[in-house]
Amino acid sequence: MALSPQAHALDLQSEAGSLEAMVKLRCSLDPQQEEILWWAGTLFAQEPGKKAAPLMGFEGYNICRAEKQSDGVWRLYTRELTFYRDLKTGKIIDSWDNPLSGERNEVVQVANDPVNTVLNAPGRPLHLPWVEAGDEVMLTLNIPLAYPNPLQPAEFPAESSGPTYMGSEHFMFFAPRAAMEDPALKSVPVTYGWTRVGPWLPWMKLGSRPGSLLYIAQGNKRASVDELPADIQELVRSKYPEYARAPETWVQPNMTSWSYYKQLQQQRAAEKQD
Repeated sequence: MALSPQAHALDLQSEAGSLEAMVKLRCSLDPQQEEILWWAGTLFAQEPGKKAAPLMGFEGYNICRAEKQSDGVWRLYTRELTFYRDLKTGKIIDSWDNPLSGERNEVVQVANDPVNTVLNAPGRPLHLPWVEAGDEVMLTLNIPLAYPNPLQPAEFPAESSGPTYMGSEHFMFFAPRAAMEDPALKSVPVTYGWTRVGPWLPWMKLGSRPGSLLYIAQGNKRASVDELPADIQELVRSKYPEYARAPETWVQPNMTSWSYYKQLQQQRAAEKQD
């Protein structure tokens, strides 16, 4: 891809240049433009003394809109869906025969809304480990996670791995340098890899059983929901219509699979009482 006549040098060492590049990579500089990051991968069980065992596939996306505030802070307004797939058939599953417990579990798909992010909060300048490699720009993000588990063991003994959620996420992004340098482009094409290590999912009902889950996935940017697989498109239309658009308003706190599971159980308990 040739540089446009208006192309400028890419200064990834400055905070302003790094921030602009991150917004173009992750979303778009245009607050009216929505971007989709799609992913697909395999979920593995990691148990002490055993090699990692594939459990199921998964596929989903995050839909994002970026907005620069009057104080220069960039907010990413996003929500995301992920669906679990049978490894052999590739079909989205609603129940799963758990080889670790021998029980059949109801599958709870990922429907996290919102998943909002502040890129450059006041007093927290953005420093990113960009790598410039010829025609490509690369970025690795390592995100350790530790916070109080929304599912505490006393209340959710079958679903909780312990009082603290422990895990980590690891992203490797790749984008064309020419696109990143072109000021006419508000968003750039991206391919990426994603790895996550975390506890058993609540709906697996494995409690504090020793071990963890390993997620390995890859993905890229998509222009719209119409570029996603047909079965995901149908689920968005029929069950998750709000996920066809990025959020319009800023809401905190974010939703996670653990807080979503807790909310779902509370809703079901309330419905039984009615």
